[in-house]
Amino acid sequence: MDEFVAKPCTTDLYYLGECCRWDDVRQELYWIDVTTGRFFRAKANGTRIDVVRTYDVGGYITALAPLESRSDGWIVALGQSISLLNTAGVMHEVAQPEARNAPEVRTNDGAADPWGRFWIGSMAFNAAEGRGSLYRFHGSTGTELMFGDVTISNGIGWSPDRRTMYYVDSGPGTIHTFDVDETGEISNKQLFLQFDVEREGTPDGLCVDAQGAIWVAVWGGYEVRRYSRSGEQLARVKVATAQPSCCAIGGANGTTLYITTAQEDLAQETLDAEPDAGRLFCVDVHVTGLPIDAYRPTIRCES
Repeated sequence: MDEFVAKPCTTDLYYLGECCRWDDVRQELYWIDVTTGRFFRAKANGTRIDVVRTYDVGGYITALAPLESRSDGWIVALGQSISLLNTAGVMHEVAQPEARNAPEVRTNDGAADPWGRFWIGSMAFNAAEGRGSLYRFHGSTGTELMFGDVTISNGIGWSPDRRTMYYVDSGPGTIHTFDVDETGEISNKQLFLQFDVEREGTPDGLCVDAQGAIWVAVWGGYEVRRYSRSGEQLARVKVATAQPSCCAIGGANGTTLYITTAQEDLAQETLDAEPDAGRLFCVDVHVTGLPIDAYRPTIRCES
């Protein structure tokens, strides 16, 4: 098994760093600080991170994906809603998937799929069991409830051949797979990995690399893990703080794993012992990631 050690690459601290994404079109790294409502865009070259723009959108920003035409901005999840954010920082709300459950439930992690739709999960603020859901949104179809009875809807990603979807529910510590057809519809839910949450920590955000392996941030576990498509652990990335939250592969060299971390709920003695808690970390993992999927005005019909 390969072993890596990630190093901090920002001096700023984020209370709940999340949604780490590499946009190969813009050649920019994205991440958010959920509870402060900030979205960061940066040029990234190894450990060098140069923030080019920060958007302060207010409220809980929880996930985003670029729009197909990058000049149009991003689709973002904010609180109980989904909005479009243009490059000037102006928001336009397009859906309210969790409005009926406000204020107890909010959106959480999400991503665009290879067909151009935006998937977004949710969770209760108190992480109550079964209060979350997974939704799929597109302007032409509106908001679709894919399934409920989720505790902490988290990382989501698609295999390089677009025939498998990976999905994390952090509450019970599970990663499931779904079969995906040529139009992006899912079926045949199967357990891929079960974490022992008390002993290992819980899976959080994930990304898929060009070889079809998945990289999973382990919240509470001080690491990111790489798994093969069969579920064999291939690599471990050590992180010098308890709560890695999400990861993405990219950067100027195309092979840097970037990892967001969080200070949320850490005791003061832990924060004192882990001064890098909340920073962005990175390490070269010698494998490339997949191009980021964008939200498209027209759903792609072909796989």
